[in-house]
Amino acid sequence: MKYFTYLAISVMVIALISLFYLKKPNGQPWLTSSLIKNESFSIKDKVVALSSNTFEQLTLELKKVGDKITSSPLASDSQSKIYKWQDEQGQWHFSDVPNKNGKSVEVHLDPADINVVVAEDTAILSGSAKSAAKPFPQRAPEIYNSESINKLFEDAEKAKKRIEQRSKEVESFSGF
Repeated sequence: MKYFTYLAISVMVIALISLFYLKKPNGQPWLTSSLIKNESFSIKDKVVALSSNTFEQLTLELKKVGDKITSSPLASDSQSKIYKWQDEQGQWHFSDVPNKNGKSVEVHLDPADINVVVAEDTAILSGSAKSAAKPFPQRAPEIYNSESINKLFEDAEKAKKRIEQRSKEVESFSGF
């Protein structure tokens, strides 16, 4: 098998070299170094154009996606509207469909003014049985003991030092 591989490679090399010496019917050789050079430059130009075009397309697509993420869904979708109305008891209601029984006002929201916050457990406000069933802790939680507080400060100092170290590394790389 080893000798067959050597023989096959030798035949291919001889065939390639012979293309430099064999002539076409018009007297030109089948293969020249200038032809190889010109073709390789042409291929390189096509690859560069293709890759730069692909990069530009990728940049445009990323920009479109970024715009979709940062834009308001109300501004981008004309069908997305929010309506508000007040019922007989004075309770305000917000919906994507107007009130059938009364006057609704369309609400225009500015995405810069919207803040998303974590919902809190309001069971204690309603005095539900779930909140009453929880026993009140008699002693302070473990997170407030002095050892855990000292460990917290030590960890904060370590994190601060690590951030400073990373900042110095980033500054040294940006010197290029």
